Amino acid sequence: MAAAQRPTIRELIRQRRRFVGRRQEMAAFRENFTVPPEDAAHHFLFHVRGDAGVGKTTLLRQLENTAREHRALTASVDESVNSVPEVMAAISAQFAQAGHPLKSFDKLLATYRQRRHEADAAAQQPAAPQPPPEGAAGGPQPSASSAFAVRAGLAGLGMVPGVGAFAGVAEPDRIAQAADRARAKLSARLRSHDDVDLVISPLDALTPAFLNDVGEVAASVPWMVWFFDTYERTGPLLDLWLRDVMFEGRYGSLPANAVVTLGGQGMLAPRCWADYADLVVDLPLVPFTEAEARQLLTAKGVDDEQVIEVVLRLTGGLPVLVSMLAEARPTTPEAVGDPSGTAVERFLKWVSDETHRSVALAAALPRRLDEDVFAAAVGDERAELYGWLRSLPFVGDGSGRCRYHQVVRTAMLRLQRNQSPQAWRARHLRLADAFARWQRQIEETLEGDEKWEHERWLDYRLEEAYHRLCATPEETLREELRAYVCAYIDHASASWEHRWRQMLVEAGRDSGSGSVAAWGDRLLAESTRSDLVDNATRLLDEVGSDERAAAMALGLRGMVRADMNELEGALADAERALELDADCVRALAARGSVHLDRELYEQALESFDRAVALDPDFPWPLARRGETYRLLGRYEESLTDLNRSFDLHESAWTVGTRAQVHHAMEDYEKALADFGRAVEITPEWSWIYAERARTYRFLGRDEEALADCERALELGADYAAFGRVHALRNLDRYEEAIDAADRCLASHPEDQGVLAERGEAYRMTDRFQEALADFGRAIEIEPSYVFALVRRGQTHEHIGLLGEALADFDAAASASPDDAWVLANRGALRLRLGDDEAALADLDRALGLGPDGLLALESRARCHLLAGRYAEAAADIERAAALDDHDLDVAFAHAMLVSHTAGLDGARERWTAFEALLEEHGDQWDPQAGVAAPIISRSALGDGAGAERLMAELTATRPYWQIVDDVIRALDDLGLCPGADPALLAALRAPLAELRAGLAPGGPDGGSR
Repeated sequence: MAAAQRPTIRELIRQRRRFVGRRQEMAAFRENFTVPPEDAAHHFLFHVRGDAGVGKTTLLRQLENTAREHRALTASVDESVNSVPEVMAAISAQFAQAGHPLKSFDKLLATYRQRRHEADAAAQQPAAPQPPPEGAAGGPQPSASSAFAVRAGLAGLGMVPGVGAFAGVAEPDRIAQAADRARAKLSARLRSHDDVDLVISPLDALTPAFLNDVGEVAASVPWMVWFFDTYERTGPLLDLWLRDVMFEGRYGSLPANAVVTLGGQGMLAPRCWADYADLVVDLPLVPFTEAEARQLLTAKGVDDEQVIEVVLRLTGGLPVLVSMLAEARPTTPEAVGDPSGTAVERFLKWVSDETHRSVALAAALPRRLDEDVFAAAVGDERAELYGWLRSLPFVGDGSGRCRYHQVVRTAMLRLQRNQSPQAWRARHLRLADAFARWQRQIEETLEGDEKWEHERWLDYRLEEAYHRLCATPEETLREELRAYVCAYIDHASASWEHRWRQMLVEAGRDSGSGSVAAWGDRLLAESTRSDLVDNATRLLDEVGSDERAAAMALGLRGMVRADMNELEGALADAERALELDADCVRALAARGSVHLDRELYEQALESFDRAVALDPDFPWPLARRGETYRLLGRYEESLTDLNRSFDLHESAWTVGTRAQVHHAMEDYEKALADFGRAVEITPEWSWIYAERARTYRFLGRDEEALADCERALELGADYAAFGRVHALRNLDRYEEAIDAADRCLASHPEDQGVLAERGEAYRMTDRFQEALADFGRAIEIEPSYVFALVRRGQTHEHIGLLGEALADFDAAASASPDDAWVLANRGALRLRLGDDEAALADLDRALGLGPDGLLALESRARCHLLAGRYAEAAADIERAAALDDHDLDVAFAHAMLVSHTAGLDGARERWTAFEALLEEHGDQWDPQAGVAAPIISRSALGDGAGAERLMAELTATRPYWQIVDDVIRALDDLGLCPGADPALLAALRAPLAELRAGLAPGGPDGGSR
């Protein structure tokens, strides 16, 4: 911290004497600087909270002084900031003033502001004229912006950034960046894709640079402390970003010597901060105790006991009131004011001029003042009193604007509303007309709908609505709700709409209208799709006489109901809306969605086509039409729609669906790239992780698949349990797979996928009876479940139930006649059964469907070998080896083929190579096969003793029927080769035949496992 910023002894003493009370809060904050960050007793986040006037701002200033006493580099931010980039810019500016500039960040911030300026210029350019769609109603139709999709609650479509199933209506950090037509204009205007991303998603670029510089600066100072005042106003903008920066590391992390202090009226939002509540030091403030109030009055020079008693009675210990009354330094009780007088009279006790008093009252009507608003409130003839007003103790000043303290303004508003309702109405209407006039002036400089992207116009629109609501609450409420359903949802950003909802609450409170405040509270409380449906229903009651507004409300409700899978209600809403307005895009989109969910794809396309024709820039029907095309296998058309939808609004659902299209087109790297983008947009949406895990499984990247399934389950996606069991089983972690399946089946006993996966884990650990039970149950639930049928067939084959195995493979082939895997398994079994002709037919067809099937190639090579078709067998083996030269079955088949064609002496090199490969890649086979196969290779190499030793080892491994049968068949094949030793082979075969008979069904050990 620069020396010039260090307080002097005299300044510190003055500050301490001026500030009274809050000793416990001060002590907790001060003592934190004596505890190193590595100590568990150190705290990183403080939250000062309490009602208006309780002294939060004053305490935060004193805490900042305390931090500076401990040589902390500090920065303070309040509601004057309107975005996260502004917060970072404000902190950077204060650090620079203290001699610690954030150079790299400032450079990138300057680039962002320049590119943003260029983007604004692009937004000002008129769009190419579009002919009205055929049959469209007169007048311009609204362009349904990306903001609509968010506030329609279409969480199933992932159109709500930062969420899984649903995250409510306002996610300002990301949604506010999205605007219709922006990306297309910016791509043509700006210099690079990085510049477009910087403007569209500034947090992703600015925050890492900011944190990197902050970390370097923090390394040069003992402490770094940020203060966020009036957090009840800025919290909706900053919550997610601040949480990510402090605790979740999305953009990087704050250094360990950083401390953050928030000051606001209410509790921190549970949805954002619940997981970190234990890390927050809660500092609730209450009014002063009598001793604290007396201390403050004494410090202000008020020491008359009667005066003190009057002040205590009037203020109730509320610090702002104690301080304001003390500022006049009253010496008698009468000087304080009549105890029965109004609060306003007390606040203005020291303002004796009636003109000044009336100006102070009139200027309380606007929510925030600048010179223009002040003149509109008090009249041009009194406009010169703006400077005087700013000097009043209850008027705060900042960034060229000022505002009354909430406690004072509330009292003044109540006084004026009650004293003269007509004057109250007239004054608010005059202010509303002024804001409307300023809007019109801005509109004259804009084209089309560009006003919805103009910050000052939006501010003026908000204030006009506020003053009209205060003047005529019930009438204006209906108009505002009509505007909400017909215009705001479609055009305004989510952050502006959130401000509009807050404005309703304030207008209802200030005008005394419970219905206005109730609407604001209701809309702010939206957190589920059910809430949206309920509010849309209430909107219908409010706007029902306006057919267009009613159609829009019905369309909205229909879209949300469709997303909730309430298909009957959604379709009824859509049809009713279309009766009122045949061109209602929302209704067409809702109807299309219902048809899509009912798998009526052509009817869905008809509705989506009409919606897109009416509004080509509405991302929702484009995305849903893209999904329809995907399900129809029309992948190129699907990509066209999904690309366009994503350009209009960067939705996690849209890019996730596009990933599914890439997966279906077997372009797995593009699929993973899109899933990665979806995770960036909505890092806590379980569906993305579950779907990406599926792509990882196809690529054999089972560790990554498992990690994604684990994350999906953490986020509440129970259906990811199947993927988790599958990944564990593929990683040969069979016991873990069985345990995971047990936990899932305890709550979902009819999950046939998990049953089949557990059955496969049982099969791979030779627990055949348990495997058969699980496969059987899965097949009972879904008789055409091919995976379970094939795996049960293999299990039957393992234990020698070949008829049952063939029946399973036949059932699988009936359910999926063009499945190469099914045909290859049935062909191999038919070969074991001696039905060579049927086996060859199956294997030929399998390879026709999938030329790269190793099982089919190896089995057909064996079929050709047994029939003496050596050239054909060699061709299949050569093809298989080219696909995988480390496959043990292929290497074994190759050695056997050479044994037939060149004799055992000529095949020695192949058998030796097989044994070397088995040594290196033996984990391809189960332990019994790893012992059984060398019996053949040792026999082929003339090592009878080695073969007999392996025979004993094989018995010890407790082989199952199929293993022993395979060894016997291989010995028989070897006996047909030139140079074979019949005596050795017979000596080996006899005990194996006895072992096989014991393992056969009905034998002493048959089917016991």
